[in-house]
Amino acid sequence: MTYNFRRHATFAFIAASDPLIENDVTAQSSLHYLPYDDAVETIPPDEDHTVREIIASLARVSQTLAKRYEHAVRPSHGKSHGLLKGTLTVLRGLPEPLAQGLFAVPDTYPLVARLSTEPGDLLADTIHTPRGIALKVIGASGPMLSGHEGEITQDFLLSSGRRFAVADLKGFLRVQHFLEGISGLPEGAKQAGTALGFAVNKALHLLGSDSVLLDFFGHPHTHPLGESYFSQAPLRYGRYVAKLGLFPASENLQKLVGTTLDPSVGSSVLKDAVVAHFAKHRARYELRVQLRTSAETMPIEDASVEWPEDKSSFLTVAEVAFPPQDAYSPARQVFADDRLSFTPAHSLADHRPLGSLMRGRLKAYGAIAALRTELNAGQRVEPRGLDEIPD
Repeated sequence: MTYNFRRHATFAFIAASDPLIENDVTAQSSLHYLPYDDAVETIPPDEDHTVREIIASLARVSQTLAKRYEHAVRPSHGKSHGLLKGTLTVLRGLPEPLAQGLFAVPDTYPLVARLSTEPGDLLADTIHTPRGIALKVIGASGPMLSGHEGEITQDFLLSSGRRFAVADLKGFLRVQHFLEGISGLPEGAKQAGTALGFAVNKALHLLGSDSVLLDFFGHPHTHPLGESYFSQAPLRYGRYVAKLGLFPASENLQKLVGTTLDPSVGSSVLKDAVVAHFAKHRARYELRVQLRTSAETMPIEDASVEWPEDKSSFLTVAEVAFPPQDAYSPARQVFADDRLSFTPAHSLADHRPLGSLMRGRLKAYGAIAALRTELNAGQRVEPRGLDEIPD
């Protein structure tokens, strides 16, 4: 069977008895992909101080939420909607710019994915917030980032927005202080705020404008399996630099693109939709990379800038596939929320996160995950096989 996808370059996926997928594409050879160099980052002298303030604020939010729920939860992406077992298959025949790091050799890896919404609060789904998906690829080999030596996992953290709400860590700190300030508000107040954000967002879209920050408070109630997800900030891609995107590919997912769910039917409509889909159906996504071609229009340090696709398209490097399964059994939910951590620091050196926001995440996510584990008197695990994930 051959699957054809619409994009700047033409890809043919050929399913055969071999589990690896063939790909006969020639990448945009006329483009000049900028090489990776340590000098692509510009680190301000006060960055460590900013990171410490962010960690302190996240820790205070964590303490507040732990008291509210009598259990520590993530201060960001706290509410999960599914934990999925699947595979990531690197395409055959990738040209040199795409065949980098984890994607240098065609292979199939076990993978775990956690679907979530952005706040730390375990809010009803009537609250309009962006979605996220965290991918944990198992079996990665090669030099790892400091602190991840000896492990075999590669995490990719993706959100439903193509760009971040703020440019850098100082902007993130301002937003974090605001979120800390409202962390103690009752859910009704947050419901009113997100309803207002949704109304303003809708008006902006009608006017041909948008606001990433308002999207945080007014994301539409779209089906999470029909969303596309993005790294938002760049990462090293072996010899190059790239952003990542995960796009619905199978026909059943493409039918969900843009469809909305009715939040009035219950407090867990997103989870219920995910569980209902995987009770009977499989799903397939394309993992694509957008290689950096311009220092001017594709900055490293400003994550609020969307890299223009007319300068460099998203090109597929792998397929992410999930079979039918129980996507949210009680055992899975506890394992995903309490024992697993997803962080940019779980990474091959070839995919080191880049830029101000990513450098902050490298330090903050691990620190807060350790605090959550301590508050719950639990133990984190970094899996070495899918058999460790409960059914």
